[in-house]
Amino acid sequence: MLELNIPFLSKCTFFQLIEEGFSNDEKWCVDQTYLLRFSPDMNITKLEKQAQLTNAVHAIDAHIPFVHDVGIYKDRAYMILDYLNGENGDVALPMKSAEVQYEIGIQVGKTLKNMHSIQAPKEYPSWEETWRARIARQAPLFQDIIRRHPNYQNVLPFIQDNLHLLNKRPSCVQHYDFHPGNILIHEDQFSGLIDMQKITYADPINEFYKMEYFNVQVSTPYSRGVVDGYHDKNPVPPSFWELHRLYAAIHIVSAEVWGHEGGINQKEKFQGYTRFTIDQFDDFKLDVPKWYTQ
Repeated sequence: MLELNIPFLSKCTFFQLIEEGFSNDEKWCVDQTYLLRFSPDMNITKLEKQAQLTNAVHAIDAHIPFVHDVGIYKDRAYMILDYLNGENGDVALPMKSAEVQYEIGIQVGKTLKNMHSIQAPKEYPSWEETWRARIARQAPLFQDIIRRHPNYQNVLPFIQDNLHLLNKRPSCVQHYDFHPGNILIHEDQFSGLIDMQKITYADPINEFYKMEYFNVQVSTPYSRGVVDGYHDKNPVPPSFWELHRLYAAIHIVSAEVWGHEGGINQKEKFQGYTRFTIDQFDDFKLDVPKWYTQ
């Protein structure tokens, strides 16, 4: 039982620790109504920015939780949001029929589209400059990895040949950690998009950069549904796939560098995801990944 003195929760009586998920935050379900998150640091300004962006999206899509309160309690920053009912998509999706998985993907794609309708302020830093600098930092580290994995050798040249696609790309509100573990499913329906800690402004198509690593691995029908729902079931334009293919390649570089340095225990798993991504694009010779067309 959690004992605390946060005014917003003064009348609440039931606190249950939530132990699932990959976040470093400490999470509590409160009266089956609120989610209390304690951040590992005291950066209240960061949480206030998250709350502002999250509530802006909630105003146009109820699948996003509303943030009720942000503050400091006993040297820890906290956030209080709506508690959304549902089962983790990583667990729930494989238990559904292919048709239900696809329809859930359609619903999720529509929520992503709503989220991306909120534009970044005009003074927000250039997306192209930010990402060119990031790639320049990571490329030498990835070169070392290529020496051990020659099948990665076409990734960097492909990225360099296509960086022009980042020119004048827009920035909008983005979840920035989109994968099935961050969606909730209740009674065969999409019930919520959660874990908003990374919410930020970014190129809307960048939202899909983890598709081959984490989404398709859980459910191909769901992944197709996400893309189709995002495009209102209209034909997906070639420009989407051009950018998605580029972001998938950039993610390989970031994930492999992280896996070889900070995430050693995940290195072999990430190498498997990398091989899968390269195969899906036939070493980046295909415009549209196999999982969408087959």
